[in-house]
Amino acid sequence: MRKIAMTAVAAVSLVCGTAFAQSGNVTIPGLLSGKGSSGSEITNSRITVTGNKATNVIAGGGKAGIKVAEVSMEGVANVNSINITGSKIRNSEITVSGNEATDIKAIGGTANVNSININ
Repeated sequence: MRKIAMTAVAAVSLVCGTAFAQSGNVTIPGLLSGKGSSGSEITNSRITVTGNKATNVIAGGGKAGIKVAEVSMEGVANVNSINITGSKIRNSEITVSGNEATDIKAIGGTANVNSININ
């Protein structure tokens, strides 16, 4: 099963371009299921993304499975952005300004461009 998962990861990696980020799930019925992210605490902080340029970004994802196992990968490209997942933010300032992005593609994935994404 590990060979299948690694083959799927390699296949998706070969298709994607300059900027590539991924997250995913692996499910083997009755044996294994995994997904998640861990967060942190952000307190009294200033987060700034400014004056950046990004071009030719591709977020790719896909799904592969056979009868006993399935691999699911959702490509996410965070371009000129702040992505905070599973985190707690208190008394903080977050700024995204003056950024440029061109030729951004999301094929089976998500591209967050010049944005703040807090999950």
